[in-house]
Amino acid sequence: MLRSAKTGFGRQLRRALLATGVALGAASPVNAGIVIIGNELPPEPMILDESAKREIAYGEILFSFYSERKFDALTRLLVGKERGLFNVDSPQPELLLGNLYVELGLPETAEAIFDQLLEKDILAQLHAETWFQKAALDYRRGNFRSAARILAGDYTNALPPALSARRHLMLSNIHIADEAYGEALASLHAIPAESSASAFATYNMGVAMIRSGHLDDGIQMLISLINQPEGDAEANALKDRAALTVGLTELRRKNPEAARVALRQVRADGPFSNEALLALGLSNFERGEYRTALPLWLELVRRNSSHPSVQEALLLAPRAYEELNAMQQALAGYQFAAQAFRDELKKVEIAIRGIDRKTWLDDLVGQSETDHLRLDPMAPVMDYSNKAGPEIAYLYQLFASHQFAENFREYSELQRLRAMLVTWLQELPALQQAYANQQAHLQKVMPTVRSRLIALKRQQQSLAEDAAVLASSIPAYLDMKHPEDLASFHQLEMWEMIQYMEKLLSGRSVSAPDRERLRRLRGLLLYDIARDAPQNRVDQQNDANLALEQAGTAAIRSAAVEQLVREAALHVRGNLGKKIGDKEQEIERMIKQTDRALAQLGQMLKNDALRVLAQARIQLGNQLGEAHLAMARLQDASVVEIIEKGVPQ
Repeated sequence: MLRSAKTGFGRQLRRALLATGVALGAASPVNAGIVIIGNELPPEPMILDESAKREIAYGEILFSFYSERKFDALTRLLVGKERGLFNVDSPQPELLLGNLYVELGLPETAEAIFDQLLEKDILAQLHAETWFQKAALDYRRGNFRSAARILAGDYTNALPPALSARRHLMLSNIHIADEAYGEALASLHAIPAESSASAFATYNMGVAMIRSGHLDDGIQMLISLINQPEGDAEANALKDRAALTVGLTELRRKNPEAARVALRQVRADGPFSNEALLALGLSNFERGEYRTALPLWLELVRRNSSHPSVQEALLLAPRAYEELNAMQQALAGYQFAAQAFRDELKKVEIAIRGIDRKTWLDDLVGQSETDHLRLDPMAPVMDYSNKAGPEIAYLYQLFASHQFAENFREYSELQRLRAMLVTWLQELPALQQAYANQQAHLQKVMPTVRSRLIALKRQQQSLAEDAAVLASSIPAYLDMKHPEDLASFHQLEMWEMIQYMEKLLSGRSVSAPDRERLRRLRGLLLYDIARDAPQNRVDQQNDANLALEQAGTAAIRSAAVEQLVREAALHVRGNLGKKIGDKEQEIERMIKQTDRALAQLGQMLKNDALRVLAQARIQLGNQLGEAHLAMARLQDASVVEIIEKGVPQ
């Protein structure tokens, strides 16, 4: 009941948080409408169409996704849908949205998206990827039969090579869990040898063969993996694990020599070196080579005594001394083991008390409030071992379990969600103050803006009317009674000057030659006007059309400004302040619910950890008792030997 309540609240919190984030994101200004590309800058900004805006927005989403800022990518996707850039007919963004919902822990929402995509006529590869993501979702939720039905069918045949390898690897894991080793081998054989998953396929194939009873074939398969050249850390660790598997299998088959050959190939500084040293010592011990087994176990007991293999070696090393008849060294070994077990019991007790601390899980997550990853609840969980205490050596198996790992991931996500809610709550007063300042400023300037806008509109209308009258008054032909109508600006200046001179000289006595010169100048000017009249008329028409066009542009701009004024007026009278206040109450309520969910989930994780530590305490107590019994046995044997030596014959 507690687990289901926690899971239900986590999903409700995610949905509410996404709704809040989309509301805040959709209210932000759009800055992606203008772009400048290339070295030659255009004189004016380039206005993007809807397709270009969609591509740029999706590129930003992919950048956030591959930068491990998946919550940011999810928010951008939802804001893009809110603004109409993406919809249900956008298959790739929808597929990415479904994947992000899976990551966030909302499988039902993701499954609804996948089902909608599968009903559409989309590309074959995208169709196959959608089916694959649906199968991966079933695999993660534990619906292995449903996942196997999809992965084994024809739904995913068109997958790209990388996803196809993951498909067969996932399918083989399902078959191995069902002990259907034949089907598992068939799936593993379908993985190309050159793919990155081929090494894992080879290992799984060898394990499947060993479990199905084909020991020799399985061992040969694992040996082929061991003999591969060195690679990265993951590949080398897989080779070590394969060598350890071969060694343990040979030990069970009573082939200690073959086991020794395999175990010696495990790296001394690898993650499986402790298990390999323990098994290698056992292979020598079973052959009666106690002197060869002893150094291996002595090397092992120098390591961290919290490891199970080291704890076993603490009892096996003095046992080898006993076989070598070195009773003093054996007694010292058992005493050393007893002290080591007592020290480990103290660590376990300290760990149990530490887990009872309120901040144990918070310290284990190991992320501060200022860490930017905390603002992304979908960011990868940090390496908790850096912040862990002595309990982590005993909890590694617990963390390796699927259920505990999912619960711990859920706790980490809830922590980050709470940090995000707190950040938003702290930002809301600034938003409210900014909105109040904006309202006050708009109320102050709106009367002036309206009056200036009215005056500008009247001026623009007057200019438009004057431009229309001017365009209609251009004569079709030159009238010599009014030559100024089709004169250029320079010719008009000359014409007005000649008319002024004629008027000035009309009332005075002027010599005939001067009047003749003025008459000739007038005639030459009329000739120039008549000659240039057609071209001047074309220029006047072009200028008039340009004036009309500019008047129309001014009208459009006036209308745009008028629309902005109306929107500003609505903004002043709007209820955004109330909405921000409502969001503040909603966020506070979500924080309280998150705190309750964190407390419940944290108690579940603590109970699981305490259960594992209690089992470790019992195991260490048994080993400590075994060491004390061995010490008592050796001491009794020593006393008996002394007594026997002291009795006269």
